[in-house]
Amino acid sequence: MAHTIIDPHAHIIPQREPVWGWGPNFTVDRLLAMMDRDYDVMGETKHVAKAVVMTGLGLTSVEHRTMAEAHTYALASVKQHADRLYLNPVINPRAYVPDQLYQIRDWKTEYNVRMLKIHPSMHNYYLPTYSPFPGEASKKLIYPIFELARELGVPIMAHMGETPYSIPSQLAPVAEAFPDVNILVAHSGANNLPGLANDAILLARTHANIFLGLSWVQMPEIVQMYYAVGASKMVWESDCSPQSMGQSLRFVTNLHLPPPLGVGASVDEVYRILGGNTAELCGIDA
Repeated sequence: MAHTIIDPHAHIIPQREPVWGWGPNFTVDRLLAMMDRDYDVMGETKHVAKAVVMTGLGLTSVEHRTMAEAHTYALASVKQHADRLYLNPVINPRAYVPDQLYQIRDWKTEYNVRMLKIHPSMHNYYLPTYSPFPGEASKKLIYPIFELARELGVPIMAHMGETPYSIPSQLAPVAEAFPDVNILVAHSGANNLPGLANDAILLARTHANIFLGLSWVQMPEIVQMYYAVGASKMVWESDCSPQSMGQSLRFVTNLHLPPPLGVGASVDEVYRILGGNTAELCGIDA
């Protein structure tokens, strides 16, 4: 197991985030500086080697930008730092499906596309359900994204964390419809409702293609994840910005401590969570 740290969940934007309001910006230079800070990882000084980046989510939601316009800064930044950064396009299905998805095919190689992001809460839609309503209408929005992920061989990152659109168990129907597409549950549903992490744990135990993201997840739930699904289905993610990398890194490295402070996870297990699983899911050389 390579002891490489890879962050699959970072946002860059050259201005204030237009929906969440954080700012004044989080530029690619600020991200790289955060990645290059010294982090104590089980007694060793480490840096974050690589990151999968997204645009500011609000750019895909307000002012009627095209997908290309919403990703202008992220595209340029990934191309400038192709040795360290990879792209996760944020897809607003109400605006971009199906007419603008072709652009992601064009971006795949030139801009290191390694994941596709959906955010039901930001873009106000239900995921496909077992019932015809709203399931059939949702399939028209969401299935083309999953079909594209299957075609490109990349996972889907699905934001989860609040009602009514982003409860982890709502991913079950689409996870079953596309068992060959891996899904990373961003925040494991815990960023606004911490208890939803337990919902995500049950989902991951019953669906082989579900992986659990750890940003905003608290230590008791991270411990539960380790015992419920193991290190091979847990993925460290920072959600930087707005969250700093060091805070979430510390929770994961604490798993190495013996109980009751941690779980006595091995060094290789910790690094699997910190980068190994992302490398495998996204096809990134570690």
